[in-house]
Amino acid sequence: MAASYMSRKRPAEASVRRVRHNGEIRWNGGFIYVSQALAGEPVAALETEDGQWTLSFHAHPLGIIDTRHMKLIRRSAAPTNPLGAAADA
Repeated sequence: MAASYMSRKRPAEASVRRVRHNGEIRWNGGFIYVSQALAGEPVAALETEDGQWTLSFHAHPLGIIDTRHMKLIRRSAAPTNPLGAAADA
C-alpha cells in the first residue's frame, strides 16, 4: 500500500528507493544511512536544478544526499520558541 501511495504522490522523475532493515538505501553502488525507523518504507530522491538530490518520505523532506561523501545531510528542524509565543512578538 505504501508503494502505491508513493507512486501517486511523487513526481514522475523521482527515483524511489526502499529503506533497508538497517536504515540504509542503496545509492550509486554504495549505501546511505537514512533512518532505521523508515525500514521497509519507500523514499523518493529528486534531482534539483543544481544537481543535488533531495530525499523525502511522502510529503516530508528528509535532507539532501551528499553524493561525494555518501551520506544524508539532514534538514534542520525550524527553531521553535519554547514558550509558544510568536518569535517576533
